Amino acid sequence: MIKTHNLILAVALFFTSFSAANAQINVIPLPASLKETAASFTITSQTKILYDKGLKQQAELLASSLSPATGYDFSIAENKTAVKNAIVLKIDKAIADNREAYSLSVKNDQIVITGTTAAGTFYASQTLLQMLPVQIYSKERQKNTVWKIKGAEIKDQPLYEWRGMMLDVARYFFTKDYVLRFIDMMAMYKLNELHLHLVDDAGWRIEIKKYPKLTSIGAWRGEGPNRVGGYYTQEDIKEMVAYAAARNVNIIPEIELPAHTLSSIAAYPDLCCTGEQYTVQTQHSISKELYCVGRESTFDFLNDVFAETFALFPSKYIHIGGDEAQYDRWKACPHCQKRKADLGLKTEKELQVYFNQRVQNMVKKYGKTIVGWDEIIEDGLKEKAVGMIWHDQKKAFKASEAGHYSVMSLTGHCYFDVAESNIPGEIKAATWLPPISLEKVYQLNPMLKGLDEKYRPLILGASATLWSDQFIHGTVLQELPLIDENRSEKYFEYLAFPRMAALAEVTWTPVARQSWNGFESRMASHYNRYNYAGYGYRVPQPKLISNEKQGEGYVLKVANVVDGATIRYTTDGTRPNVYSPIYSQPVKVGKLSDFSAITVVNRNVYSLPLYFPEKYEKFQKYGQLVAEWKPSLIKGKEYAVFEMNGSGKINANGEYQLSFWYVDGDSRLDIKSVEVYKNGVKIAEDIHNGFTGSQQENNTYKFKISEYETGAAFTIKAMVRGDVSNNSNGVVFIRKL
Repeated sequence: MIKTHNLILAVALFFTSFSAANAQINVIPLPASLKETAASFTITSQTKILYDKGLKQQAELLASSLSPATGYDFSIAENKTAVKNAIVLKIDKAIADNREAYSLSVKNDQIVITGTTAAGTFYASQTLLQMLPVQIYSKERQKNTVWKIKGAEIKDQPLYEWRGMMLDVARYFFTKDYVLRFIDMMAMYKLNELHLHLVDDAGWRIEIKKYPKLTSIGAWRGEGPNRVGGYYTQEDIKEMVAYAAARNVNIIPEIELPAHTLSSIAAYPDLCCTGEQYTVQTQHSISKELYCVGRESTFDFLNDVFAETFALFPSKYIHIGGDEAQYDRWKACPHCQKRKADLGLKTEKELQVYFNQRVQNMVKKYGKTIVGWDEIIEDGLKEKAVGMIWHDQKKAFKASEAGHYSVMSLTGHCYFDVAESNIPGEIKAATWLPPISLEKVYQLNPMLKGLDEKYRPLILGASATLWSDQFIHGTVLQELPLIDENRSEKYFEYLAFPRMAALAEVTWTPVARQSWNGFESRMASHYNRYNYAGYGYRVPQPKLISNEKQGEGYVLKVANVVDGATIRYTTDGTRPNVYSPIYSQPVKVGKLSDFSAITVVNRNVYSLPLYFPEKYEKFQKYGQLVAEWKPSLIKGKEYAVFEMNGSGKINANGEYQLSFWYVDGDSRLDIKSVEVYKNGVKIAEDIHNGFTGSQQENNTYKFKISEYETGAAFTIKAMVRGDVSNNSNGVVFIRKL
């Protein structure tokens, strides 16, 4: 959505297209050092792949990436003598003091890939693939393509050691094959930490042989034909771990505790405080059930689970979650209260610190470091831990001062289950946060402003999240097995790409070389890489260059940000489609709202519109637009419920103000009351008579939120009427006081 004031981007690079088709080196993330040369290398059917001892697997992976599209059956052999027309993989620990560093030299007769370790050679191979024509990502032979690579000398290494993605397979089960596919997506951009969210209230996804009910009961929800779920066998996990390791991706398992554990409690009720039998939830909420901290059997269970988990995952990290625990059960549990008294603790929060300490000591004997959401960064953890900073940036300061590590998963940049925009027609996604655009992701700087530079080594990097709780919000996002259309996978890929590319660059490329304009220019060719690879992605809107006022109208210049795509536009206020006129030069319109444009990749793949809303700007000082009322939504002299979606606008505990503003019509709006509901339960209200028309009187309503939950659905219901008729139009704005 574009504001109506003039936006002139004084960037000479952008005239009619961002296309970088004439510059073949469009690598993401941008290498630390890249020098183009006059040389070039063409891969042919006679090209050999040679490798130093210990790099056979990397040579085979490179060949398997090149063969499908080229159609060539590459000769792979150990590197013993100098050979022309070859790609040579080498190890040289002296090139940099970083295990992921590499150099890449493209000459006329040879390509030389050198890594400090196998990880570096793999990353050099990913860079090499991005230097080839985009067709290289196809799984089918691309005839008549010349596989020419521009000459270059590249030296590269990452800025941060932790460049991660979290995949939530607990709330919605993604198969082993999709996890492997997701690893490939990460590896394409040199991301190296896959945080696998295996446990939550809605599902337990890892086979633990000592506790078979965890998967026979905890991995499933619903009844009869509505029963859904699944889990990874231990053999599945071994395959996933090996597949990831070959691509320098470390899988970090998450065994959530003490909250978000209803799936295991449903399987083994003695794990909770009440001992009651529960069922795995079918709709999203944060269960109040916790592991009982007062019973030793809880820690025996966890020790057994960890033993089997660590036998499968070699990662030095274990994620324990640790967030959003509600202590009602502990407060009422005699076992927990006895534990609290015996330890001399004052609060249940301190009891959770004790829980974390016990777990930390438990996993220490396996050489593991605990990772948790920023709630775990509390006084009392004696050993170093990793805090994933998501909602409270100040926890990064506290963590550093206490000697703990931090990984930035900030909600404003890294929650990819949130949509990229609020444009009408945008995909249904999490609404408790504002949209997170591609540019917003690129603005992430893991080294927070104000953090002492001496703590720089404790900031490990950043990780983005793909939560799947939208699948249990009553929506129909799940697969239709009988037609096997991979709907859920494409949905996640739409949310991930291209934002994953932005995350990769800000965690890999030196800050001085990071540039949004440069990144956006290089991205132009990457959408076609997704096309050939078969990945889903979000098509970006056309780029607005300027909307200059001329006489009685405006002249609009836009640019294409996708190589090979076209821009289709309209000038009559309607939304364009794939058959609308093709944009080829600046367009003049009487008013900005007359113009709209879309990026069209093909008739089935196109963007949301670039357009200019002209209404309601004068009300923005009252917060965010939460709803519009119009005649069809209200009645005449009879009060009726006017329902509004407050999710995303209500985003924390605190006091809020809701204001009603008349725009036009024959009738004012009378308001009797406002009620707020969380997940269908009323939690706040303000009752008084108000109205808004040519005058405003008592048109503001206030309410307080004290039980906010992330992911919760908030609904606002107002009792309203038109004082004479239903011919009334207006807006409702909300802001946090």
